[in-house]
Amino acid sequence: MRYLLSFLFALLLAVPAQAAFEGPGGGAGGFQGPTSGVQADTVKKALDASDDTPVMLTGNITERQAGSDDKYLFKDSTGQVVVDIDHKVFAGRTVTPQTRVRLSGKVDKDLMGPTEIDVKILEVLQ
Repeated sequence: MRYLLSFLFALLLAVPAQAAFEGPGGGAGGFQGPTSGVQADTVKKALDASDDTPVMLTGNITERQAGSDDKYLFKDSTGQVVVDIDHKVFAGRTVTPQTRVRLSGKVDKDLMGPTEIDVKILEVLQ
């Protein structure tokens, strides 16, 4: 009986963790509606924006940069930019160059390097 209760308790703790891991668009539900505060919605605007500007870009991740586990090339109709996407942001979802995605994050401008987008949310679009 004690083992059964321990198992059930562990199961109850695991279910919310799995739902949170799925992330936006992963079937876990959540808010569906507009996002406020976005100042750049295209690659061109993002490249011209200042550091830490909130962005939401829609397009395709076309390739991974050699030698990096989290740097990818993202392209929309206005241009392309390097995006930094941690593995956990993918939340187990497979994305190919043909997959249309929406990325939310911030502009990351370094003094010596190219402008990048630090991605916090990745949504797979249908």
